[in-house]
Amino acid sequence: MSLPTTAQVRTLPSAFDMTVPDDAIDENGHMNISKYFEHGSWAPWLRLGQLGMADDYIPVRRLSFFTVEHRIAYVGELRRGERFTVHVGLVGRTAKALHAVSYVVDEEHDRLACAMEIVYVHVSMESRRAVAIPDDLAGPIDAEVAAHDWLAEAATGLSLRR
Repeated sequence: MSLPTTAQVRTLPSAFDMTVPDDAIDENGHMNISKYFEHGSWAPWLRLGQLGMADDYIPVRRLSFFTVEHRIAYVGELRRGERFTVHVGLVGRTAKALHAVSYVVDEEHDRLACAMEIVYVHVSMESRRAVAIPDDLAGPIDAEVAAHDWLAEAATGLSLRR
């Protein structure tokens, strides 16, 4: 995984803009890894919702995305009260899988704090097997991938099987 600049990351949609709360601080005096994971893993899910994966996607359509792999690089620490944002990008997809990335930006110091890559498989909740991403969601995903094509060179820690 090569790291983009904060200027590049800020071209991606932002899922979170917040400050590090007291309860996120661990014994080392910085934000605990579980909080990076929490925000980094929710960011792509929220973006998919904005692209058409409505709240009823799972209960009505009986479809979902399952995480099958992720990779996290912690490149800077966040301390109590510091402001951070989480930006999300969609790197690529196959008929049944999606590669996404979340970047946590330390807004106090204008640097990356964390980069997280995730590979999802699109599944039927009935069969619990991989199924094709429906066209009405695949189209917006493809447009998002094309809009941020620089991610293919930055998010290289994981890859989709073709």
